[in-house]
Amino acid sequence: MYYLFLHYMSKIASRLTILFLVTIAWSSVDVFGGDKVSVVFHDQKGAFPIVSADGHTATFVIDSLDAEVVSTAAQAVADDIRLITGLTPTLASSADRLKYPVIAGTIGSSMLIDNLIESGKLDASGVKGKWEAYGLAVVDKPLKGVKQALVAYGSTPRATAYSLFELSRLMGVSPYVWWADVLPEKHEAIYATPGVTVVGEPAVKFRGIFINDEDWGLNPWAAKNLDSEYNNIGPNTYAKVMELLLRLRANVLWPAMHHCSQAFWDNKDNLPIAKKYDIALGSSHCEQMLRDNEWEWRRYDDRTGTNENWNYTENKEKIQRYWEERVMESKGYSAMYTLGMRGVHDSGIKGYRSSKERVRGLTEIIDYQRALIRKHIGDPETVPQIFIPYKEVLDAYNAGLKVPEDVILTWVDDNHGYIRQLPTVEEQKRSGGHGVYYHLSYWGKPADYLWLSSTSPSLISYELTKGYENGIRDLWVINIGDIKPAEAELQFCMDLAWDINAWQPEEAYKYTRHWMQMTFGDEVADELADIKLEYYELAAAGKPEHIFSVDYSSADMDERIRRYRLISERVDEISDRIPERLKDAFFELIEYPVKGAYNMNVMTFRARQSLDLAACGRRNQALEYADQARNAHNEIEELTRKYNVHIANGKWNGMMDCKPRKQKQFDLPPVAVSDSIASVDTATAVTESVKIPASDFTQSKGSIREIRGLGPGKSSITVYPMDYTDYRNNIGEAPYLEYSIPVKKGVNRIEVRCLPSFPIHSGDNLDVAISINDGESSVCSLKTVATKGKWNSNVLKGYNDASVTYDSPSDASITLRVSLLNPGIVISEIYTQPASSLETVRE
Repeated sequence: MYYLFLHYMSKIASRLTILFLVTIAWSSVDVFGGDKVSVVFHDQKGAFPIVSADGHTATFVIDSLDAEVVSTAAQAVADDIRLITGLTPTLASSADRLKYPVIAGTIGSSMLIDNLIESGKLDASGVKGKWEAYGLAVVDKPLKGVKQALVAYGSTPRATAYSLFELSRLMGVSPYVWWADVLPEKHEAIYATPGVTVVGEPAVKFRGIFINDEDWGLNPWAAKNLDSEYNNIGPNTYAKVMELLLRLRANVLWPAMHHCSQAFWDNKDNLPIAKKYDIALGSSHCEQMLRDNEWEWRRYDDRTGTNENWNYTENKEKIQRYWEERVMESKGYSAMYTLGMRGVHDSGIKGYRSSKERVRGLTEIIDYQRALIRKHIGDPETVPQIFIPYKEVLDAYNAGLKVPEDVILTWVDDNHGYIRQLPTVEEQKRSGGHGVYYHLSYWGKPADYLWLSSTSPSLISYELTKGYENGIRDLWVINIGDIKPAEAELQFCMDLAWDINAWQPEEAYKYTRHWMQMTFGDEVADELADIKLEYYELAAAGKPEHIFSVDYSSADMDERIRRYRLISERVDEISDRIPERLKDAFFELIEYPVKGAYNMNVMTFRARQSLDLAACGRRNQALEYADQARNAHNEIEELTRKYNVHIANGKWNGMMDCKPRKQKQFDLPPVAVSDSIASVDTATAVTESVKIPASDFTQSKGSIREIRGLGPGKSSITVYPMDYTDYRNNIGEAPYLEYSIPVKKGVNRIEVRCLPSFPIHSGDNLDVAISINDGESSVCSLKTVATKGKWNSNVLKGYNDASVTYDSPSDASITLRVSLLNPGIVISEIYTQPASSLETVRE
């Protein structure tokens, strides 16, 4: 309950000091001035010997009364030191007869730390009483008989674990040392330089992941490997997951919940792991009160094997008992409770025929759930709870459902990375605050993306920073699928959640270089960043999983293949310069996703083009493209086989599936065959069009900013910081961009292509005004509804468009003005096309 007290007391302070929080940088803030603690691999004056040049290792000293997570983290860091030096430090509960100990502990829970503070040896004022703040300090003569100590301390036990893993990071150990085989460089000695480092509170209080759609990766892999005795995801896998979360400075886990996965709470061997790693357990929008309905309800409800009776209006007593048993079991664990009710596995709530009835029913359900918390856990105002207004539950919320003030309202994206609705100014005053459930992986409409991870840091930063500025500061949960292969993107989310100012949208593209340097070293960081930024850009105009459903021109297909081929060739060139210890990591993190995406584009487009060419009688090229499609399909299979069988000594066998859900777009499409080619060589149509990057504007008004890596081009343009003024009744005062646009004689279609985002708040508009040569403005709406209409194609191709036509008396250049009438509009490019623009091309 100590964590919870800190959390909810800190809410009050955070609301009063909101401007201060926006301007402060959270990561590694040395509040004392002077030098910060760093790590070197040779002895120097005053440095603390973690492993000395003569082979002696420091002992990690932890108070036996401190929380288990502290010793858990200390042992993990000791194992990291073994990877670097071959020597493993030991753990002890006393510093007696130790000249150089690493003292790790929690303020208020460790007598060692408290005594250092009381004696004036350790100034913990920058950490004490704060939410998950921590520090490192090299202290001379801290205790009798101790010559020097490296002190790792935190405001909570979890924060102390963060301080220990901060030491690992300083030693060059990646958070993905196990999960992506990013092995550290070998050294004979490790020293900590004199200094003090204080890391303040995170920007976002609760930060974590949702393991989801695990049927084709994590579940079969765990069943075959770490948790073979359970034939499912079990405690050994969850231990690795939770250690990763601590290394990423995360604190929340929504465990796997598909039908194939045994419920976390159902396997009692999982429960000690949650205590060991001190990770707050939660559950998704359709899994209330820590229950996993897909696994548990069908076994609980008379073991019928169905979910037919998941209806509160008809089965209230049994559902209430079902919830109460879990709440009772969860006492003593770090947990947050999802309130409300939905159908099993993301289906609509049963028993209520209208939004009005759902408001009444959900009010009753939430009252009962909070009564359970009060009865078995404590005052609900001190216990983390979340409510997720999603689908029909969002309708109920907008229809007047009153959610208790202390509950974290957790908003959702559209499953494709664009947040649907943000808290209003009035909603932002809630004491419980706000959260977001955000996808880096998804199974559902209009198409899945479960294979590769290709959401750019720029998009993530733009959307999540927008959320943060509108009050989403209490919970970020990232749907991460199987964790692999979204390692870099997940780390970006967690780093941003810790320090919202470090990677603002304009700077977010630089994170890729930063991450490459941390992971593969400075020598190749620039080249790898260029490759990954190109990978993100190409995916923004069509993810590898989505290109089958996007209407590209033949020229666009050729250009995408060309660009992918270039970065694939660069991957091969760089591969020889990667150290042997990082070869497996390089394949997992760089080669597989880049070459997988390349070959998916080749397979999809060359198959499509081969049929088009065959219909035109262009035999040779049709058959050549058919061969290229077949080869690309085979290459994907071979790359996936290498991932599962050959790298890391088969460690990841079963993790990577290049055909998740066995969807047909992953199979070899139909291709041209010799006897299907037309005998007559006919013309093919080529569309004459022009694309102008949004950054090529000639004039602008307002706080116009370019955001690199955002949208289906090199960059996009928006008003930033956001201007929340509604200019629909005063277009002349609105911020705008002007472009010089070439047009052809006759009717031209002009598209202003924008990020397919949503209005900031429910009921807001998302309008642009388009004028040509200072003429009358045409107001166009970019507003869509998630899962309906135009939205379905927008999220696949990476843009929404506001379109006008212009009848030109001659070939000319016109001035196009685009006025941004509402906040949150992001322009990616201007596209023009004559109404009739066909040329004939022959082989």
